[in-house]
Amino acid sequence: MEDNYNGDDDQNKGVFRVCTESQSDEGDVVGEEELEQEVLKRRISGHPLYGLLMENHINCLKVGLGENIGEIGVTSTENDKLKAAAIPTSSDLDQFMEAYCDALNKLKEAMEDPIKETTSFITDMYAQLEDLSASKKPH
Repeated sequence: MEDNYNGDDDQNKGVFRVCTESQSDEGDVVGEEELEQEVLKRRISGHPLYGLLMENHINCLKVGLGENIGEIGVTSTENDKLKAAAIPTSSDLDQFMEAYCDALNKLKEAMEDPIKETTSFITDMYAQLEDLSASKKPH
């Protein structure tokens, strides 16, 4: 078989150009997606309910980690308040933030119930053991 390659890459250049253009277009799409994500992050972090959402999230973590974790808190600064005022909110985002805060509150309550029941059970068992050991001691 005879190889017809003559060193001229006109056909290959076209393929290369298409690949390069599609990669460039894909890069633009990725860049646009990253930009949209950054805008969304700013809108969420600048939302008036963001501080409450963070507080509710931290309260869930406190329940899950116990009381030995120390003080964790969210501090709001004047800068945060100005940032929140500067970014307009949408009704969809408002509804999402409210629903997320409610869901976190319900999660916290659902996490607290078994812990309260367990603590109550352990306290009762400890009291019963104390009563048993006190009754066995000679007077």
